[in-house]
Amino acid sequence: MFVLGTAGHIDHGKSALVTRMTGIDPDRLPEEKERGMTIDLGFAWLDLPSGRSVGMVDVPGHERFVRNRVAGVGGIDAVIFVVAADDGWMPQSEEHFGIIKLLGVKTGLVALTKKDLVDDDMIELQIDDIRDRLKGSVLSDKPIIPVSSLTGEGVSEILTALDTILTDDIQRPDIGAARLFIDRRFTIQGIGTVVTGTLLEGKLLLDQQVELQPSGMTARIRKLQTHKKEIETAAPGSRVAVNLVGMERSVISRGDAICAAGTVTPTSRIAGEIKLLENSKYPLKNGAEISFLIGTADIIARVYLLQTDLLKPGENSLARLNLKTPVAAKLGDQFILRRISPQDTVGGGAVLDTETFSGRKDKKLQISLLEARNDLTAESIIKSELEKRVKIPRAALFGNLPFSHTAMNEALERLSAEGVILISGDEIVPKKFLEKYAEPAGELIEKDHRMRPWAEGIDPGVLAKKLKISPERLPEIIEYLVSSGKITKVKGLLKSPGHEARLKPDQQALQGKLNARLSAGPLSAPLKKEFIDEDPRYEVVIEFLKDKGELIELKGGVLFTAGDFNAISARVRELLKSKGKAKASDIKEFLNTSRKYVIPLLERLDQLGVTVRDGDYRVIGKG
Repeated sequence: MFVLGTAGHIDHGKSALVTRMTGIDPDRLPEEKERGMTIDLGFAWLDLPSGRSVGMVDVPGHERFVRNRVAGVGGIDAVIFVVAADDGWMPQSEEHFGIIKLLGVKTGLVALTKKDLVDDDMIELQIDDIRDRLKGSVLSDKPIIPVSSLTGEGVSEILTALDTILTDDIQRPDIGAARLFIDRRFTIQGIGTVVTGTLLEGKLLLDQQVELQPSGMTARIRKLQTHKKEIETAAPGSRVAVNLVGMERSVISRGDAICAAGTVTPTSRIAGEIKLLENSKYPLKNGAEISFLIGTADIIARVYLLQTDLLKPGENSLARLNLKTPVAAKLGDQFILRRISPQDTVGGGAVLDTETFSGRKDKKLQISLLEARNDLTAESIIKSELEKRVKIPRAALFGNLPFSHTAMNEALERLSAEGVILISGDEIVPKKFLEKYAEPAGELIEKDHRMRPWAEGIDPGVLAKKLKISPERLPEIIEYLVSSGKITKVKGLLKSPGHEARLKPDQQALQGKLNARLSAGPLSAPLKKEFIDEDPRYEVVIEFLKDKGELIELKGGVLFTAGDFNAISARVRELLKSKGKAKASDIKEFLNTSRKYVIPLLERLDQLGVTVRDGDYRVIGKG
């Protein structure tokens, strides 16, 4: 489904041409007076020789062409540019042509109307003049067809030409996320609330739950209609009337958008590239207040130029726009800028970001991000989004974008294969961030091994502190280092491959003494502090044995060899098995020890599930 728009000087015969082509008068009485759903106020439709159906938008006069915007920003696929053969190219023709370029319309043709009023020589002169004016534009090599709306001569040639230029490459894709800017809303007795607009992308289905943005209110689609025919599915690019259940007309405004649930986050902060019309009468000052037109919305905005303080006619600049009210904008949307007073179109551009920075300190970053994504590819969007933050949830990459989930996932896989990003679970991390910290992280781990050869590895929290990064950023760095084989993770500690904890000869001697003294009287041995007070080197030995799992430290510094702890644990279980339950004092007497040892022991056994507290008693647990 394609939507055509007319453009050209007032009184050059746009409406008459639409009527002759379609048999529908686009300026007839308002359809709110008709019973049933309709969408043909200002609209018409026809079938091309190939059988394809085409919607037509006729907006007579420059002011209505811009301000009604039904044929405006992002709403039309191709243009029939109308020039009257008796008047030729007029100043308003130039204005319309500039707007067509700003809208990014991809194709079209020129209808040289009123050919019945001039001779063949004048026709040839007008064609030559128009061809010169079209140079360098999307219409430069497109047909210029003389036509008479009075006699119908030339209409068949226009229809045949349209069949040729309306190719699949300009067909709006089904990206799986419907969005329709509302241009009319009304209530029909017995039916309820009806809204109309051009379905920019995605499909709408009967009984589908949709959101009204920017309010976020929800409704259900009860009926769909296009070209006065009831349908079950509305395709991208079609003119659609939507009957909504659960939403009153009073809560809907022109400029709101019907969107597939969860696909659009409204924004009041937009960034993009602005181009001023070459024939604009006014420059654009930094900080100027201006009328911002997108979809069918007309919003007051303040413009902050990022590359200049004064944008002159014909010049470009990246800019940030702060809108007075939010809008359901997506990347790639075309917009128009108009002066508020006097009212005049000065330029337009394309949305490159729906999440902008504020303040001068971020201007350089904003410029680099916008320049990086100017081609609006899925890969450039992903990479530039990751310039804003260290990592991003995968789901956050799918909002406000003109791409399907499939296209985004394919782009993510390509970037991952190229080594640009790391996909960590549901999060995306830029590889260059990881590489920035990978080398110093590896060096710090090696340094820790040299300084503490007896340690199994370094604690991740200690590493984060030494790298001067937040602990939340560390998991991706660790995953990258581990997956690349640069480090290994054992028992929660990080170490270089091949590193084996080892003690120095004198420390090994202390290890033997420590084990012997602990095993000689496990429930009466010195505490950790007592060993260290005796010889500070014991601290290293104790930590080494703990890392190896050969030594157990309990609350209060009570130490057991792993073997002794297991043996004592088994004795406690046997006692409880025979008696059913026992108090701490009973267990103390059974083990022939003191509370200094038995209380920390029982607390650890409780933690392990070996024992379970039952009031003042312990019973056997499942551990």
